[in-house]
Formats: sequence, structure tokens, C-alpha cells
Amino acid sequence: MNLHLTRALVPYEITARRWKDGGFTDSYAWHKRVWECFPDRPADARDFLTRLDDTGGGFRLLILSASAPGKPAWCPDDSWNTAVLGDEFLAHSRYRFSLLANPTKKIRSNGKGELLKNSRRVPLSKREDLLNWLTRKAALHGFAVDPEEIRTIPRPRQPFVKAGTAGLHTATEFVGTLKVTEPELFHHAIQHGIGSAKAFGFGMLCLSPV
Repeated sequence: MNLHLTRALVPYEITARRWKDGGFTDSYAWHKRVWECFPDRPADARDFLTRLDDTGGGFRLLILSASAPGKPAWCPDDSWNTAVLGDEFLAHSRYRFSLLANPTKKIRSNGKGELLKNSRRVPLSKREDLLNWLTRKAALHGFAVDPEEIRTIPRPRQPFVKAGTAGLHTATEFVGTLKVTEPELFHHAIQHGIGSAKAFGFGMLCLSPV
């Protein structure tokens, strides 16, 4: 399985311009901008993951995709780089990792214990809850972590507007070391991501072999 990892460095002055279509206003706007890297595919399902980090001098956009994306017009030529992650990279048993995630839990009752007609998801914020979430996800996706050595880093909330409706994602970055237990499940997680809101820049496992 070959995957393409693309890094785009986008200066603030580009994202701060007045764009007729809204430009880079929120996480959903960035999602639409990334689709410009995969032209002529308006009816296709999304088959890429993204992650956006504020570097202090601009934005670093990571794109992990099955096919190589094309550089969009808004990205400077010298700020775009794509590398292939082949079988050798995926063959290691241990990795340092960083995961920007949107950890949530489903609520089926209110404070009185009464069942709700429609369940809803609420964000997790306590470290114990976050580590339990990560441990469960790890078991489902073919790897294991030591909760005691995992760093949980709160990241700024990410408001967005989609189809006229406002929403909000609560972000947490997990940093630590993982051990692969089931390679097939782990490789699927690398390609397809972990947790919810993957279309909004969450769920990509950023890895470095140990």
C-alpha cells in the first residue's frame, strides 16, 4: 500500500486575503480548499485525511491520500512537497505519534436520567476520559499505547459553518509512542483515520518510526 503525504506551508498573508468565496475562514472552508487539490472528482467520496497546524508564521497543511494531489493555485510553488509512504515505512512495530482528534461520547439521557429521543455527542475534556477514549480507539485500530506516558494537549476549539449551520469541534492532541498489535487494522487506521470529524482535519496519525 502506497500513500502520499503532502506538506503545504501557507503564509498568513494568503489566508488573510479577501476571497470572494470565503477563502480560509474556518475548518470547513479549509476542507473545501483541499478538494481543489483533487480536481474533476466532484462526485467522489473523500479518500484523504488532513491536518492543519498554526506554526506561528503561517499554516502547515498535511494531506494523506491514496493518489498524489495537485498543487492548488493558492499555494506557493516552493511551499508544496509530496512524498510516498511505501511498505517499508509501514513495516515498523513501534512509532512515535501525534494525533489531533475530536474525542466525544454519546449521551442518551439527560441529567434526570430520562432517555432522550435523539442521542447527542458531547466533547471529552478530562484527562482520564481522554485516555480511556484513546485506549479504546487503539484496541479497535490495531495498536496499543501506555496511557501513563501519553501527553494530552488541549487545542483551540474550531468553529465552522456548513450549509448555513454553525458547528463547533473541540480538539485534543495526543502525543506518545504506540506499538502495532494488528498490522492490517493499523494500516487501515493510517489510511482512513481515527475518530470523528475527519473531513474537518481530525483523525490523521502522524508517525515516526522508533
